[in-house]
Amino acid sequence: MPMLSLDLPGCRTLSAEVFENHVVVVVEGEASRQACPGCGHESVVVHSRYLRRPRDLPVQGRPVRLLIVARRWRCSNRDCSRKTFNESFAGLVQRHAQRTGRMTELMRHLIVNQSSTVAERLAEVIGIDVSGRTLLRVVGNEEVHVPTPRVVGLDDFALRRGVTYGTIFCDLEKGKPIDIVVGRTKQDVLRWLQNHPGIEIAARDRASSYADALSVGAPGAIQVADRFHLVKNLSDALKEVVDRQSWALPEPAPLPVSASEPDLAPEPELTPERKQAPGSPSKRAKRAAAAERLERRYSEVIQLHADGMPVRKIAKVTGFCRATIRKYLASVQVPKRAERRRVPSMIDPFMDYLEERWESGCHNVHALWVELAGQGFTGSESNLRRVLGPWRAELPKAPRKGRKRVQKDNCTPKTTWKEVRWALLRFPEHLSDVQRQLLQEFLPLHPELSRARDLIERFRRMLKEHDSASFETWVKDASESALAPFERLARTFESDRLAVIAGIELPWSTGPVEGQITRVKLLKRIGYGRAGLALLRARILGCA
Repeated sequence: MPMLSLDLPGCRTLSAEVFENHVVVVVEGEASRQACPGCGHESVVVHSRYLRRPRDLPVQGRPVRLLIVARRWRCSNRDCSRKTFNESFAGLVQRHAQRTGRMTELMRHLIVNQSSTVAERLAEVIGIDVSGRTLLRVVGNEEVHVPTPRVVGLDDFALRRGVTYGTIFCDLEKGKPIDIVVGRTKQDVLRWLQNHPGIEIAARDRASSYADALSVGAPGAIQVADRFHLVKNLSDALKEVVDRQSWALPEPAPLPVSASEPDLAPEPELTPERKQAPGSPSKRAKRAAAAERLERRYSEVIQLHADGMPVRKIAKVTGFCRATIRKYLASVQVPKRAERRRVPSMIDPFMDYLEERWESGCHNVHALWVELAGQGFTGSESNLRRVLGPWRAELPKAPRKGRKRVQKDNCTPKTTWKEVRWALLRFPEHLSDVQRQLLQEFLPLHPELSRARDLIERFRRMLKEHDSASFETWVKDASESALAPFERLARTFESDRLAVIAGIELPWSTGPVEGQITRVKLLKRIGYGRAGLALLRARILGCA
């Protein structure tokens, strides 16, 4: 049969035999002399020969086994501590290796780009007999050289949320990850920085551990505070200002009624229960109980804190989470739950007829449902029964007189706090007409929120225009704003002054790092339950 043509660096092929399930290739080294690894003296004396049987890349779907006739050389230097040494095949297979270097590289690509189960099946298809665990060990035994970037971005990510975290480092000039380490403390990051000197610029979030580690491990590097986190700090300060107390919202104004619409009869005043808490009496009772429970919990937390008990102990005593306790302590009054906006119902177009029949004395739900179905109502009888439940509860009371409900289209929807907060945070040029009108009505009622919005707009304008000259004025105004969250934020900005100014002036940010963290979440799901940090690291660095 014709001789197989294989690329075997430093070797010549002696013979090759193709069997049904595999291929055997016998080779030997081409060198006539070999340098001693101990003293460097070249030797031409062969002591003995032995066989090595590494596996090589498959040929036409058949596994390949190399039989290397390796020589053991005798060192001719009498002063050398080595008497004999083995022949080296560094270009083909490493010392003690059971696979050639190119086969190991192929196995690495298989495991890096898919799960171990899929990689094992794919390896079997192309002619490599290997298990998933062996593929995982290939990644674990690999040594990766980590270059030192000029501009680095770092941020934390969860290896196991709430338990274990790591730190990812990215080369911002190339937009690629370069390394990950377990932990996000100062010492974890400091060890990496000390092993990679020469960093000139480092973009980070507002975490003090990263700032301290960079100050010690890379004292000559320019620290850049990420702009997204700066804006998030502003948003959190505004949220804290808003949530500290209840604010008066502008009342919805009635819209003008078209001349073509018939005049409605004046509506008598509804009971407070029907206005504030629509629904069945049981639902109204549940809402009242929930409000009472919230007030009781709030008073309990405030009292325990006034007695000198710390937040952690209050959480143990009450069973509330610490975030809830801090929210209660930051509020000057009982937090109010946002009112739910009423969802339009399919029965709304028939309410006038339904009330007219109800007032005329027809209280039979089935009969009313048959009448409404004849007019086009497509809802079920149980749906109608649910709507009429509160009306039936009021039957023992004084009989109703013809009252007309105001149509939904005749008034503007009630403003919610979510809409107000969103309008406060948006850029003025991005406000809709409704949001702009809302702020014009709302801000004059509350000067504190007007000051908070002005501080946010000025800082965001500084970021947009890279105007670091206005930073000192902004810090001074925020410190004198009489808004505790913004006063505290001004102090933190001043303590991290150089990094904040660099974040305003320089184009670098941790945006590319956040993108890599999003990709890390997918890679974690692919390897869930089977692999460790070595495989995750190889996938993060190899798939970039």
